[in-house]
Amino acid sequence: PVAPAAGGILNPGFENGATFAPWSASAGVVTNSKSEPAHGGSWYAWLCGYGSTHTDTLNQQFTLPSSLTSASLSFYLHIDTAETTKSIAYDTLKVQITNASGTVLATLGTYSNLDKAAGYTLKKFDISAFKGQTIKINLVATEDSSLQTSFVVDDFALTIK
Repeated sequence: PVAPAAGGILNPGFENGATFAPWSASAGVVTNSKSEPAHGGSWYAWLCGYGSTHTDTLNQQFTLPSSLTSASLSFYLHIDTAETTKSIAYDTLKVQITNASGTVLATLGTYSNLDKAAGYTLKKFDISAFKGQTIKINLVATEDSSLQTSFVVDDFALTIK
């Protein structure tokens, strides 16, 4: 098994493969398909990309120490799409912090087909406000009825100081 990153994200790059615990994910999300490149290693999470009405989720629960002075969460995101619009977000990925019950405490970022890029970009968020709490990083991707958008994520990291 892959050792925890500093602070507690386990299996941050999904390299445990088909046994992707402690992540929870929609069917087929964690993959080593050659259709999209991994950021590192050979496994990654691929949300949506169906070109039809679809929702995928990916999440992991962890606890932030109450003694921390700062905490940041980061991951690499690659978005490709068949959408041609330059102005309408038809397909979206929300990056949320929820409590253990799934109640959304914060939306860290929202990305869409408008954010498509040729490769991976690093996304980083300050989550210090949740110190001393058990929380989940929760990704929710939704796709409309036509034209695929793929949200590909890899190499999560939690940095605690």
